[in-house]
Amino acid sequence: MLEENSLEECPIQPVVDIISGKWTSYVLWEIYNKNNHYGGITRSLPGISTRTLSTRLKMLEKNGIINRTVYDTNPPTVAYDLTKKGKDLAPILMSMKKWSEDYK
Repeated sequence: MLEENSLEECPIQPVVDIISGKWTSYVLWEIYNKNNHYGGITRSLPGISTRTLSTRLKMLEKNGIINRTVYDTNPPTVAYDLTKKGKDLAPILMSMKKWSEDYK
């Protein structure tokens, strides 16, 4: 049986903390696949609320996984791209995809 404090020492916990939130892995997958505009992400993920999408994007930005760029257009355009830290998650995402394809 795991003790409660051993979860804090689990080596995969930082990754789990980032990608395990509801919708987070979907949002991350969309940005990884170059669907990097708010409207495009919303259209690709039917059922996600605008509040949830905004929350997930802010969390990913706060954790240094994505960058948010605002372009001076009318209306303003916002794009999201993976940072180096976010790009380093790509092998994890691809492993998850392969595992899912192999075992679904």
